[in-house]
Amino acid sequence: MRLGIPAMLQQVFISLGSVVLQRLINGFGTYVIAAYTAASKIDGFATMPAINLGKAISNFVAQNKGADQPERIKNGLFATLAIGVSVALLITLIVIIFGQPLMLMFNRNLEVVRIGYQYLIIVSIFYFLFTMMQILNGFLLGLGKVFMPMLATITSFCLIQVPVAAILSSKIGVNGIWIASPIGWMVGMIFRLISAKKEYKMLL
Repeated sequence: MRLGIPAMLQQVFISLGSVVLQRLINGFGTYVIAAYTAASKIDGFATMPAINLGKAISNFVAQNKGADQPERIKNGLFATLAIGVSVALLITLIVIIFGQPLMLMFNRNLEVVRIGYQYLIIVSIFYFLFTMMQILNGFLLGLGKVFMPMLATITSFCLIQVPVAAILSSKIGVNGIWIASPIGWMVGMIFRLISAKKEYKMLL
């Protein structure tokens, strides 16, 4: 119950926030909806390494915590961060160079491709933040610290990203929704970094 309830609440709030974001996107018409649908598929592939590294470090930390190997936990965390950020930067470069051809695989409308490519450019520049957030999240979960990841997710997504998307989209258009994503990642990463630093010191 202690581990499961926070994870459940986290998913509930993510689902609610996603509904609000989708409604904001729908308000900009069919081209934007089509662009977001296609670009989010590319974005999903691009962020898979970060998500999987987060899961991997979670298992690694849990196993080494059980084996009472704090030095391996510390080395594993830094190695995973180095790998993750390097991979994220490479993926950013690939998305920037090949983003338009990738969009054309899903939709041939040039306006849809243009909007989708804008989305990919804005979010891909900050993939390193998303990667760090996922790895730090996995580190905390592996230590059994479930409250901070839940709090960070609710705060960064529901209290920061969604309201910022609503405000910016009313001011600068649909790009405001895209810009809100890295802002949410930044807040989520900072929350997790503060908590991870505290837990890291306890391992010393």
